[in-house]
Amino acid sequence: MFKQTFSDLTKLPKQKVRQWLSSFESVICDADGVLWHFSKAIEGSVDTFNLMKSTGRKVFIVSNNSEMSRMEMAKKANDFGFEVEEDSILTSSFACANFLAVKKFQKKAFVMGEKGMHVELQNLGICSMEVAEKLEKPMHEFVAELKLDPDVGAVVMGRDESFNMAKLARAGTYLLNPRIMFLGTCLDAAYPIGNNRVMVGAGAGLAAMKALTGRCPLVLGKPNPWMAAPLVQAGIIKPETTLMVGDT
Repeated sequence: MFKQTFSDLTKLPKQKVRQWLSSFESVICDADGVLWHFSKAIEGSVDTFNLMKSTGRKVFIVSNNSEMSRMEMAKKANDFGFEVEEDSILTSSFACANFLAVKKFQKKAFVMGEKGMHVELQNLGICSMEVAEKLEKPMHEFVAELKLDPDVGAVVMGRDESFNMAKLARAGTYLLNPRIMFLGTCLDAAYPIGNNRVMVGAGAGLAAMKALTGRCPLVLGKPNPWMAAPLVQAGIIKPETTLMVGDT
């Protein structure tokens, strides 16, 4: 039987906390809200991250942010001062691309999302496509005249800044075909940015698509264990000796 326990480390003796920390061989840190907030590193995060790495532990960064590729996220982290390589970055975009690659996916992926998703798909040899369009005629006319690419075999959705009714209708029409896979990056519906302001997250778009088509996406970002599957399968980390640091 699975059992959850919770401990407030600030109320434990320092020696006990050190003993607990010493049991971990690997550390996975969330990015946004843990290591940095948009364009600023969180105070103390750089020193703590680099200190954990200097002890010989394997340290990784994980993020549901699909805006950047792993290479771009590694550069952002390095610019802040975090000592990390591209191979130590895990993103929801890469998780989706890797899932299709493992399935030996040979068709096209219709993407509703950001640049990072296209980059990761293309890096693994998967053709990604999107359509920049606006609804300039009545919806029933637009849908009736919709031309679909028969080579599309998956719809991949993340946070999409150009989300509109035309793209929603196109993706939804693809998903009426049960043979077309439906993948999502994460279920985060909103991202708080401070001052009582929120950005629309990928989960909001996925909820709209689910309501439109009745399809449930396979969400491959956190907390799906698939995010860390490449590391586990390659024997790079062991779940039982890995610490995950997050903020939600």
